[in-house]
Amino acid sequence: MTTRWTARRRAARFLIALALMAGSSGLAAGAVDLTAYAPIPPEPGTDIPEATIKFGMRPYADNTFYIIGMKKGWFSDVGISFDPAPYGLKANDSNVVTLLLNGQLDIISEYCPLMLPTYKSSKALKCIAFTDTFLANAILANPALKLKSFKDYIAEGMNFEQAIHAALAPLEGKTLVGAPELSDRPFEEGLEKFSGVHWKLEVLDDSKSLVLAKSGREDFVNPEGAPIVYTLRQAGWTDLVDIADLFKYGPGGSDSPVEPLIGIVGVGANGNYVNTHQNTVLRFLSVVWRIFDEVKKDPGLYELQAPYLNSMAGTSLDAKGVEDTVRILDPFETFEGDLPYYENPTGTLFYRNVWGAIIANFEDHGIIPKGAVTPDEVVWGGAVWHQMVAYRDKTDAMLKGLEGKPADAAKQKLIERAKAFFAWRDYLDAYRLATAAAQ
Repeated sequence: MTTRWTARRRAARFLIALALMAGSSGLAAGAVDLTAYAPIPPEPGTDIPEATIKFGMRPYADNTFYIIGMKKGWFSDVGISFDPAPYGLKANDSNVVTLLLNGQLDIISEYCPLMLPTYKSSKALKCIAFTDTFLANAILANPALKLKSFKDYIAEGMNFEQAIHAALAPLEGKTLVGAPELSDRPFEEGLEKFSGVHWKLEVLDDSKSLVLAKSGREDFVNPEGAPIVYTLRQAGWTDLVDIADLFKYGPGGSDSPVEPLIGIVGVGANGNYVNTHQNTVLRFLSVVWRIFDEVKKDPGLYELQAPYLNSMAGTSLDAKGVEDTVRILDPFETFEGDLPYYENPTGTLFYRNVWGAIIANFEDHGIIPKGAVTPDEVVWGGAVWHQMVAYRDKTDAMLKGLEGKPADAAKQKLIERAKAFFAWRDYLDAYRLATAAAQ
């Protein structure tokens, strides 16, 4: 345990140091309310305002899909461009927090709990959306070891405790190569607790670990990135146990020890930016939901993402490989699919349940002080999503009310534009256009 949490504390201290270097808010102190999301009214008129976002992407399949919307011109459709042009900044987990805090980035693709250590000194960073539930946490074994998996032992009739111990027993006293991200430690520690098996943790970046794994110089690994997990699985590495096994066979309930292990990937942002650019944030997220709709209809769109992802992650995935990675390990949630995150208080994925457990875990290990933050202070995604739901419902009612009514050419054009933006998930501008058409 000392080895694992020494690595975790070092990473936490690093993130906290970055927060202190960046200042208490990262932007003008005291200028913006950082306790809650503050929606504003739609802009007047029917033109689509233009905005440039300082945006970054991390090197994962569920963090680089934005490139599809950029290349297809969908962000341009809602008036958004990126700095640095044309695709934003290639970021990673070692620099993303400080980039957000000091204002070099406004928005980032993110596993938002990685921002929590900054709440020791700052309340600036917020999670403004969830994109997928991460299913790639997995302990993988070199195929040369010819080991059996948790699923194999379950199929033989073992119960949860027996199967997880049998699957991980070969790791006793051995070295597990894990990624440096804090998000991996609860999964590894949970497996040790469930199985009673203990190992030595060696922290190594995914890209370096992948090189060693391909050369047969690692026996057991727990990568952070889904593309790495997918690549090793395709190469025959044994999935000893993964997070989906725990969801399916582990103890359930809101107080389950599995709850802190749920990883929901999303979009991080500086709260100062969010509460001064609310409508830009809504337009940005509308394209996120549009991308999810479109790749579901046409998986060939992943061909636009694959080269960019490979250039960051060191993988060699084609469009089908990215599609499979997302489908198996990072299943995207559509706009309607966000409902369990924000409207099901008894559900395992409800944000207060997940984040309450994660915050408690961080408090217990001294990463943040007790009472430093609540789920609602850091997760603004629910408020943003509910605002868009309201725009959707109002627009839908207005468009239905306009059906069959006489309209001149100008109003008919507004109605058609409203319908187009509605289909694109930009319910804000659909509402603005429908409102103008109804006047």
